[in-house]
Amino acid sequence: MPTVRRGSGSSSDERDLSSRGRVPAPRRRQIQQAAMAAKKAQHRPKPNPNINEDKPTPILLKILSWLGIILLCFVLGYLGTSWFVEVLNRKLLLKPENRIENQEDLNNFNEAEQERVLNETLNSAGEDVKQVSLNLYHVKNDTIAETRQNFISKVPEDNIREVVTSVINLSGMPQAEKIKLLHVFRVQDTAFLDMSGQFASSIESAGQRKSLLLLTSIVRTVQENFSPLSQVRFLIDSKPPKSGGVVDLSAPWKMPSKNS
Repeated sequence: MPTVRRGSGSSSDERDLSSRGRVPAPRRRQIQQAAMAAKKAQHRPKPNPNINEDKPTPILLKILSWLGIILLCFVLGYLGTSWFVEVLNRKLLLKPENRIENQEDLNNFNEAEQERVLNETLNSAGEDVKQVSLNLYHVKNDTIAETRQNFISKVPEDNIREVVTSVINLSGMPQAEKIKLLHVFRVQDTAFLDMSGQFASSIESAGQRKSLLLLTSIVRTVQENFSPLSQVRFLIDSKPPKSGGVVDLSAPWKMPSKNS
């Protein structure tokens, strides 16, 4: 029998396959996979080296951010405190006795102050000083209301000055505390009231209806308490006022006759 050499046959086969250009199947698959991986690697986008880098925040931006946070906390704290104090004031928990917050408080304070001054004057003067009670008409809730106040009996001009000032304050006119009645004098049945310039400004600010009610209140107060005065003429800073405006202050003001 002829003897078969095992090793020689495989080497010759490989040389034969290599000479023919053939590659074993497992090796061929490895080469194909490597080629596909190389193509994918070529088409894959290269990562930007700057994307993941942490850039330091500018100092100015940090300072502005902290200032914004501090300002926001301050505003929120201020608004919250104001709201809390306002709620307590409404409940009359923190409101001082003589604190004035609105027109009603101002009117009550004026009445109490007038009463206090009157009592002090009467107590210091003794029995020689007389007290007079007068009807005052003033604007309240878009109409004319009536109240009664006590005054020290003086010459009519002084009492007219006091009652007109009280009517303006009770009516809640704009900037009433700045309005001054400079002079008062009488000519027959007419009372001349020389008002400061703030009176005309207050009339313009209050609007036509409230101004008409105020002038009517003044005329009615003067007419009922100081006979025989029946009409009122206004001066502004000792000069006749110009016609026109919200109401005409240049014309004489009087109440309509009861018989008409």
